[in-house]
Amino acid sequence: MPSLDRPAAEARIERALLEQWDPLGVAQGPGEHAEYQPYAHELYNLLARGASDVQIGRYLHRAEDAELGHPELASRDLAVLVSQLRTIERQM
Repeated sequence: MPSLDRPAAEARIERALLEQWDPLGVAQGPGEHAEYQPYAHELYNLLARGASDVQIGRYLHRAEDAELGHPELASRDLAVLVSQLRTIERQM
């Protein structure tokens, strides 16, 4: 039985993005960080539709390059983040 509603799941996804991804380097700064909310929303959609690890990685790398202006990050390993996302997915 799912225990995590959508807002809670997206909040956890956003926290995982800050802790494991953070291409903008904002996690260490003070205050709230809403920069990754749109990505958390889309990742929730991907997880809910059964996206593969490869699809999730491609989405994040595309965001790093095209939207966030960090193409140099496209080769980094996202396995830890994807593992966290899968844990959240099982709770949705």
